Amino acid sequence: MTAPAAIAEPDVALYGRLTAAERYIHHTRDQAMLALLRRHDRGRLSGLRILELGCGLGSLLRSLLHYGAGATSLHGIDADMGGLAQARGSLPDGPLAVADVGALPYRDHSFDLAFAFTVFSSVRDERTRAHGATEAMRVLRPGGLLVVYDFVLNPTNPRVRAIGPGELRRLFDPLPVAIERLTLAPPIVRMLGGRRALCAPLERLPFLRTHMLAAVVKSA
Repeated sequence: MTAPAAIAEPDVALYGRLTAAERYIHHTRDQAMLALLRRHDRGRLSGLRILELGCGLGSLLRSLLHYGAGATSLHGIDADMGGLAQARGSLPDGPLAVADVGALPYRDHSFDLAFAFTVFSSVRDERTRAHGATEAMRVLRPGGLLVVYDFVLNPTNPRVRAIGPGELRRLFDPLPVAIERLTLAPPIVRMLGGRRALCAPLERLPFLRTHMLAAVVKSA
């Protein structure tokens, strides 16, 4: 079992395949995520049933495994069969399924913790976004936690649509949604080569942060 103090500093090897800019972005995001989990008494991931919505190639699931989650307790869904095939290559014990966020193949109250990282921005249709939010709450146990990380400012990719704090709160109304702004604008991070000494001071400026990290707790 990994103690909270140990998971606060990710192993550099976890980001070995990323560029310097990507390493900076992922590391700062993960540090904020881990702090959020500790605030919600989820500092120890061992023993928790965890679901990632839109798990893609499985990078977040691998990170959660690194931070102490059990391999067979990590579940992931994605609509892209090709991406899931790659994810299974490095997560052979993690139950992964091809599914849509608006129709999750799980029973009610199946998970203690769920993640939706850049999921809602990938769903451009408002009705489907609402279904995804409803489904995420359905499969969480009472008192379960959903962690959302997504674009606040409109990205340049035409295939996605940013989701603002107001819309995110409406999706989960009447549940409270705790939101913090995060992530120095990726073009700036790339321009600065991901150098912490240059990026960290700029990241303190809220108007340069392009994402949000949010916590939604299901009613007990």
